[in-house]
Amino acid sequence: MTQINTFFYLSLFAFGTLFGSFSSVIIYRLKSGEKGIMTGRSHCGSCNAILRALDLVPVFSWLINKWKCAHCKKAVSAVYPFLELSAGLLFTMIWYFLIDFTIVLTWDSLEIIKLLFWCFIGILSIIYIFYDILFLEIHEWVMATWVWITALAVWVQTMFPEFQILPHLASGIVHSNLILGSALWLTGSMIGILYVIMIRGYDEKIDSVLLIWIIASLVWFKYFFWINLTEIAILNWLIWALAIFTFFFLQILISKWAWLGGWDLRIALMIGLALWTTLAFPGMMLTYLSGTVLSLGYLGYSKWKHKDKWLDAQVPFGPFLAIGFFITMFYQSDILNLMAIYF
Repeated sequence: MTQINTFFYLSLFAFGTLFGSFSSVIIYRLKSGEKGIMTGRSHCGSCNAILRALDLVPVFSWLINKWKCAHCKKAVSAVYPFLELSAGLLFTMIWYFLIDFTIVLTWDSLEIIKLLFWCFIGILSIIYIFYDILFLEIHEWVMATWVWITALAVWVQTMFPEFQILPHLASGIVHSNLILGSALWLTGSMIGILYVIMIRGYDEKIDSVLLIWIIASLVWFKYFFWINLTEIAILNWLIWALAIFTFFFLQILISKWAWLGGWDLRIALMIGLALWTTLAFPGMMLTYLSGTVLSLGYLGYSKWKHKDKWLDAQVPFGPFLAIGFFITMFYQSDILNLMAIYF
């Protein structure tokens, strides 16, 4: 059994590096607008020479070609192997922390779908993290896909509680079709409004009014049906997505877009959808902790290397949000146990 488990770990790591290599192609083509994102042949960014199969092996090709293009001999950025290794490591950790190996061996369809879902989320994470690192922004297509795929998973889990892809509150309460239908409609429309706030760039006063209207709608729903909103999984997700979104939005208002940007609002919405009540707060704390430690390290390095650019160094916040999110997901049981003891 141990050998089989090790084989699957190595296989997922290898698949992760392959998808990481593919992600690097998507990142640059999304930025450049080059056609054929999914079907175009890979080519050198400097000389446009079509790459051979031997040039596309993750990490190995970069090393064997001595981090240069095999055709024009120009240097190839170390971002490529780092991205591929990061994807492989993330795939392996998803398998280790979130998937039950023994259930997968029985070809359980729910566990296999759960594995595929998290691998898909992992690839989207790698794309947006390195897109943010390279270009200090996040592509709209990537975040839209993440938000709506996560929302779909929440919807499925609301209708079928046994289908546990994401952590949820198992209240055991069965609500009528009218309540569930209304909750689904409310959640979909509210997420749509939050997304409109992000992509339309309205005046902050209009955005604030929209957020207040969302909160008022939730209050109305609560008193119309006389229920606890957190008893319905999809509303629980909506509330925490709204809470984290509003927290980030207030930072933008206070700093006048100096601390965070619109891209961070998209990630906040995603994290709020993927973390439930007791995980949302520690997830944000881990995000800011990792952000503080790594940012100080990066800024210190920038100051040491470029003594006149201390104030000009820009640190993307998106990767820290991903780090906090995945640490929370991987160690959710330990986090909940600590919170039960100390809080």
